[in-house]
Amino acid sequence: MRKALSITLCFMLFASLLAGCGKSDDQAAGSTDSTAPITYTMSTTDTKLKWDTDVGKAITAKTGVSLDYIPIVGDEGQKNDLWLASGDYPDMMTLSPNMTGKYRDAGAIIPLEDLIEKHGPNIKKRFGNYLDLLKDSDGHIYSLYGINLAQEAPASAAASFIVQYDVLKEAGYPEIKTLDQLFDVLEAYYKKHPTIEGQSTIPFSGYWGGLTYTNPVISAAGLPDQGFNMVDENNQVRFALTEPFTKQYYQFLNRLQNAGMLDKNIFGKGEENLAKIAQGRVLAEFMPGWLLSNAEKSLVAAGMTERQYAKLPILFDENTKDQSFAVPITNSSSNWVITESAKNPERIIQMIDYLFSDEGQILINWGVEGVQYEIKDGKRMKLQSYTDELRKNPDLAYQKGPTGPIVNFSIGDGALLDDGDYATSNTKESVIQNYDQLTKDVLAKYGKETWSDFLPAPTIVPAMLWQLSEPEETKAIFRKLEETISKEVPQMILAKSDAEFDAAWNRFVEQIDKAGKAQYEEVWTTTWQDYVKRYDEIVK
Repeated sequence: MRKALSITLCFMLFASLLAGCGKSDDQAAGSTDSTAPITYTMSTTDTKLKWDTDVGKAITAKTGVSLDYIPIVGDEGQKNDLWLASGDYPDMMTLSPNMTGKYRDAGAIIPLEDLIEKHGPNIKKRFGNYLDLLKDSDGHIYSLYGINLAQEAPASAAASFIVQYDVLKEAGYPEIKTLDQLFDVLEAYYKKHPTIEGQSTIPFSGYWGGLTYTNPVISAAGLPDQGFNMVDENNQVRFALTEPFTKQYYQFLNRLQNAGMLDKNIFGKGEENLAKIAQGRVLAEFMPGWLLSNAEKSLVAAGMTERQYAKLPILFDENTKDQSFAVPITNSSSNWVITESAKNPERIIQMIDYLFSDEGQILINWGVEGVQYEIKDGKRMKLQSYTDELRKNPDLAYQKGPTGPIVNFSIGDGALLDDGDYATSNTKESVIQNYDQLTKDVLAKYGKETWSDFLPAPTIVPAMLWQLSEPEETKAIFRKLEETISKEVPQMILAKSDAEFDAAWNRFVEQIDKAGKAQYEEVWTTTWQDYVKRYDEIVK
């Protein structure tokens, strides 16, 4: 129950707090004051997240809006389904495109276009003609997310194959460009160091699921991350996991397995994998930076800086062309939606609109001046004291900000604000400033200044396939594909001989075909080509 004290009237208004997490504070219900205090509930998978930070307080001071985060513990999709079934959901949620479709079909989320028209001048300014890309097939806008207005590659970008610094040092800092080269380096180190800190060394591991046998396949093929798929030169969508290069990657995992170099619990839980990384035991794997970040900070905090990771693009062979660095215009993998539970939804749009302003962009990307950054020679720079403290305390961002779903509204690393300075702190200077000395030294061995220097030139694309709503006709097929992958791929990876591996691969391809691969590809191709046509019409 919340209390609202009016100084002029000197009385209290009480509002009953309805059962469940889904009801917003109705203190400001009916109020036309865009800065009157109001609190909304919002789902998050980050159990450490809180609004009471320097950045959260600054946003509330400007908009009157506070967020009460409702943490999801366990399976996110299952929790979202339970909320939807009960009708008792938070006021705001961050949903995948597929889950957004579920909530839309159930009438659980509200259309936003009229609210944006009335209360979103900055939203309209940032999106421009791209605003039409937010529209669903029925013409309504059901979700909001960031827009990439950058004209240069983000300095913080990095490849997702990771190799421990100490492994590189002992090998003499060799160039590792192929899977075979990676295998040789890991094998040599493992023979000399079967244990680390008294525990068994794990030469190669995997987070679980897609990050073990989907995303790394695509990356090693030099292709951009399209989930289970690829888009060929004719804009045809193909299911990638039965392509010849996929067999080659599974053979790499099988080779590691038979050499005793693959994590014995490779199909375990992701949390277990992160714990092993934080212990310094994992020499290499495929792990994107956003997932690796906290575990790597824990290594630094524990004084194991040599167990940090180089982020390297590793391909099948020297002839594989690296085209993996694709930058989508939109960031719709995590969509902000407003549920029908929310009172005064215009206040939410007004807050989001503020986040899209120059002032809001500085807050959600840089933080508060004097706390997270300073002005130096007319440019924003991260405070060295904050950077140093963050290195020692990985949870500092949770205490002071900026972090959480608000950062989804960034206009892109490398984008400029009206003052001519960068919208985000992911400038080359700030990224280098955030490195410890050992990281700088490792990079120098390769003639690089940042991990992004290893990447190919970025390609700007309309979207990634996984950012589009899943076609209804492919949903049942995809479930069958997933089931087949989960059942058949482990048998390939754990095969004891080449003959056993080949038999498992042939069975896998056959089962994928039976699951409806051809129809899946046909429907997704139509969906993708329709989206590209809309995009082309908008940007002309």
